[in-house]
Amino acid sequence: MNDEMKMMVNMVVDEMGKMEERMNKRFAEMEEKMKKRFEKIEKRLESMQHDINACKMTKDMVEILIRKIDQLEKRIEELERKTA
Repeated sequence: MNDEMKMMVNMVVDEMGKMEERMNKRFAEMEEKMKKRFEKIEKRLESMQHDINACKMTKDMVEILIRKIDQLEKRIEELERKTA
């Protein structure tokens, strides 16, 4: 019975080793998929950040142009008053 018990224990240990290998392989595959997915997300975020920066610059330029238009309108009104 002792030899039979050793053989059964060895079989269980072997099966556990195989299971561990399968689990490690699956985890490695999942890790690779997640890594690719995160890289994809990072690229999208980077692209979105560029778009956000472009929008901020556009907003700032519009504000500057509006201020300039206001200044020019005031100058025109002053000139019209002076010439009237």
